[in-house]
Amino acid sequence: MLINRNISTKVYKTATFLLLTITVAVFLLPVYWVFIKAINGPIAIFKYPPDLFPKRFSLDNFRRGFGNFDTMSGFVNTIKIVAINIAGTTIISAIVAYGFARMDFPGRNVFFIIVIASILIPWDVKVIPQFMEFSRLGWTNTFLPLIVPMMFGFPFYIFVFRQFIIQIPYELDEAGIIDGSSRLGIFFRILLPLLKPPILTVMVYEFVRSWNDFLDPLIYLSKMSKYTLSLTIYYMITPFQMDWGAVMAISSLAVLFPVLVFFLMQKYLFGGLSFSGLKG
Repeated sequence: MLINRNISTKVYKTATFLLLTITVAVFLLPVYWVFIKAINGPIAIFKYPPDLFPKRFSLDNFRRGFGNFDTMSGFVNTIKIVAINIAGTTIISAIVAYGFARMDFPGRNVFFIIVIASILIPWDVKVIPQFMEFSRLGWTNTFLPLIVPMMFGFPFYIFVFRQFIIQIPYELDEAGIIDGSSRLGIFFRILLPLLKPPILTVMVYEFVRSWNDFLDPLIYLSKMSKYTLSLTIYYMITPFQMDWGAVMAISSLAVLFPVLVFFLMQKYLFGGLSFSGLKG
């Protein structure tokens, strides 16, 4: 009986490993393909049968990607938007979550449910009213439509912070109240240093969201000098000029940054989502 159980366990682990390996390979193959074509030179793009491993190393695709297109402006604009969104939405979402977790006011639970339920509203439903509003404010062709909405917090981030804060002992707040601290003082001086895991989690999520955002910049930005990186890559693909080597090169760089951020921050990412609270 014990032998049969051990065999079943080994079969289960082997099958799980094979399934995960196949799944990872399926998801990573397009990314691997982009990197290989980016460094293999312009001629290798159309080679048949294609090379699965690079036979030569060339930076020609990268030179054309930066030389023939305004790629550097796309990088700079994207970094500006990402940095502002990360800073703004992280701190605002944390403050809003603190209010839901610690302050007792009429309708608190109802408002929290409304905030979380707003995640279910499809982007397609909001895009037309938002565009009309921002257009009347004269915000088109500026970064404001990509930044200002995030300055009011983001429902999922508020949920992450709230779930973490409610596990922090309220005695810490009471100690701050006894010392004469205000609510904001308690938040910034006592709770904020304890929120490192969810803060890093939110920062990673917001980095990936803002970095990969394509539809919002496509709707609100029409000046080339304002293009984000995703728009720059999109407009590199035209019927009149199709430089696939340059597209692969810049796309590989666009993919590289989120991948590096994820691998560098993954231990904080999963720790922040575990809602572990305080230890000891």
